[in-house]
Amino acid sequence: VLKVEPPHGLEIQDGFADDAGEEDEALPSALFRVTIEAGNEPDSPTRMTINSQFESVEDMEKLVEMGMVEGMTAAMGQIDDLL
Repeated sequence: VLKVEPPHGLEIQDGFADDAGEEDEALPSALFRVTIEAGNEPDSPTRMTINSQFESVEDMEKLVEMGMVEGMTAAMGQIDDLL
């Protein structure tokens, strides 16, 4: 976690670790910026936006090949239950 701005958002560097818990620099990482905005109307839902930034197109493609889209989709599908 790089930055926390309650209740508006946070910034995370997401990557991989080896068996010893050390950063595995052989695999790509991504920077995620999460913003949370309350709805303007009483019945408006809160909106969460996640912006992903990669070092290169190749890093993004590698993470997509490794299942990032499916993992993010599964994680986002659990948000309502967690909240």
